[in-house]
Amino acid sequence: MRVIHGSDTYPETIVKSAGKTQVRYDIEEATFDDMGTQRTSYNYSYVAIEGELTRAKIIDAIIADVHQKDAELALLNNYINNGASIEFEEYQLLREKAKTIACSLGF
Repeated sequence: MRVIHGSDTYPETIVKSAGKTQVRYDIEEATFDDMGTQRTSYNYSYVAIEGELTRAKIIDAIIADVHQKDAELALLNNYINNGASIEFEEYQLLREKAKTIACSLGF
């Protein structure tokens, strides 16, 4: 399940934490009012990956952050049996986004 995290400073994209590698993505600047003062923060999502960081692991982790494996398989089976659907098209867009993120990180 995708969760939005925040930071007062621009977050590093790849960080080691608790024995895993965090890949932070969808980093967006946000401005908010803090007791009459305008403050800037950065909202982002991240996935934690065990072991060696690879393109395949980054893509898989980003997809798994949105779809559990059984839901992903159900989307694929429904596509095979029934053809394209809105959900399948959204899944394809997510796959492309995950690939783009991996490429932007040099993978």
